Amino acid sequence: MSERLRRQLAARLARPHRLFITAGGDEFDAWCREHPGTAVELIVSARALHELVVEPGLPLPDLDAVQAYAQQQFAHYFGAAAQRFAVAPWRVAGRSGASALHGLDLAALQARAAAAQVRLVRVRPAWSAWLASLPASVRAATGRLVWHEGSDGDVTVVVIEVEQGRVGALQLRRLHRLDDLGGATPLALGSPADSLAPQPGPAVPQPDFLPRSTRSPLAWPLAVTGALVLATAGWSALESRRALEVAQAARDRVAQLRAAAPATPRPAARSRSEPAENRSAAEARALLGMPWEPLLSRVETAGAEARPIAWLGLDAKAGRGELRLEGLTPDRLLALQLAEQLGTTPGWSQVVLSRFSTAETGLVGQRFEIVARVPAGGGS
Repeated sequence: MSERLRRQLAARLARPHRLFITAGGDEFDAWCREHPGTAVELIVSARALHELVVEPGLPLPDLDAVQAYAQQQFAHYFGAAAQRFAVAPWRVAGRSGASALHGLDLAALQARAAAAQVRLVRVRPAWSAWLASLPASVRAATGRLVWHEGSDGDVTVVVIEVEQGRVGALQLRRLHRLDDLGGATPLALGSPADSLAPQPGPAVPQPDFLPRSTRSPLAWPLAVTGALVLATAGWSALESRRALEVAQAARDRVAQLRAAAPATPRPAARSRSEPAENRSAAEARALLGMPWEPLLSRVETAGAEARPIAWLGLDAKAGRGELRLEGLTPDRLLALQLAEQLGTTPGWSQVVLSRFSTAETGLVGQRFEIVARVPAGGGS
């Protein structure tokens, strides 16, 4: 197993660490160099954030609507720069809001993690991680909670107003000293020095800057199918190899017997090339060499983007570099669009909708088949 693959597997199985990062994210660069092949949850400093709490009563039915509204509001207040902000919406107990990441480049963080084979589990505001670490009695109270960063001369605070556990307001302030905050005594004070380990209790806002999962429900079936194909191919390759070794041993034995027998004159025989390698062994090696991870990832992504489409099966002919996909769709246009989308994938060619028919009894929609030429190895 290669070192890169070993690190990726270790990162997938690792329990995530928590790392507090400030604007710029220099701490993450150093952490990735020292902890390759691990998992991490990034806790973002309040100095790298803007906060918004949505007024009650606005018709925002889900997180997508909250995010779209928040992006409009941030663009109104911060102008063109807001187009680069990553926005993380939240909704808890009838209240909703969003955090905007302005002091860090989310794409750059993801690229650093990928380069070090570090699994990025979550990227969320420090105040929300601290809120989840408070005892249930404090989270369910009425008053204000204060998260603070920095020292005298430059203090950043997030004032969180709660009413029986419901977040009513979030206020980001810059102070000379924490004592300048004034007002009623906070229910709790938090800082980056706290453990931030989550505790059971009432639900609290948990915005996450990583994209929300749009994984297709067929992701795991496709992964299992791929694993079974690889296992079958490996077993077939092993059996073919054994058969080849037996054949070679028999050939060597015949050659030894002929060498021991008295020489008799015979016509010169036309030389022949060695027997071709067993076809099934060649096909098995080709299957093992196919770039399954990017192929399945591309199929999964395309299926997730075309939401009404459901995959039924996948068949690969590694020797010919051919991939067949079967699925269900409510209309022919979606299948054609999917074929066109797959045809734009680097390395994919001759992507055609080869069959389209009414689904058999028990299935709803139109059954289709897409055939494509894909690389036999080396990625796609």
